[in-house]
Formats: sequence, C-alpha cells, structure tokens
Amino acid sequence: MLGQGSIMPYNAPINLISGVYALDPIIIFLLSGLFPMSAAIAASKLMKLTEEQRPSWIQGESGLRNVVLLGNLFGLILIAALWYGFTHVEWWIPLLCLVITFPVVHVIIIERLFGLSKSFMFSGALSIAATGLLWLHW
Repeated sequence: MLGQGSIMPYNAPINLISGVYALDPIIIFLLSGLFPMSAAIAASKLMKLTEEQRPSWIQGESGLRNVVLLGNLFGLILIAALWYGFTHVEWWIPLLCLVITFPVVHVIIIERLFGLSKSFMFSGALSIAATGLLWLHW
C-alpha cells in the first residue's frame, strides 16, 4: 500500500498522505527557477522589439501591457524560487544559476527550440506550474 509507510526500491520514501515526497530541494529549485527566468527574459526581449517585428498578439496597448504584467509576475515567481534556493540548498548554487545557468539555458536551448514568442508562452505556463511545486515543497 502506498500510504502505509512503503519504501521505494531505491530507499526514497514516498508517502503522499504524510507529505513526504522523493524530490530533492536542488531539483525543485532548478525546475522552479529556470522557467520563470526564461519567461522573464523572453518578456523583456518581446518588449524591446520594434512595432513591425512584434507578433500580432502583442500589437497595441493591451498586448504590450499584458506582456509587462506577466513578465513582472514571472519575476516574482523567480524571486520566490531564489528564496527557496537560498534557504534549502547551498547559497552559491542559486547565485550561479541566476547569473549564469538560467540565462544560458534560455538563450541556447529554449529560445532556439521554440522561438521568442513561443518560448514566452511555454516558459510562462511552466512557471505557473512551478509555483505549485514551490507551494507543495516549501
């Protein structure tokens, strides 16, 4: 039975009833920090495009305002992930991820894979999911 104190084969306890999960804090930090950083960078790049280069869903005042608001929301989620990282793992890991790892992964992998507009939507959706992950594991 899952809720009766069962142990996984690799000795990681997973008891969903008592709230013990098998995720390491570094994995939680990396998942909940990468996508908000990627979405915030994509929002910043979308804002800097000229009027002719912007996608059609950003054209006009309301589209631009929505990108700014969502970029700020993703920035707040990133701050929460960094707070979690500084309190649950070694201090230098979140610092280096903020400065080096997260931006590099966005530019080299996510932006090239999806393009600027789709990377904003993809990373934004995963940022909202990362908020739930932070909530569950804090």
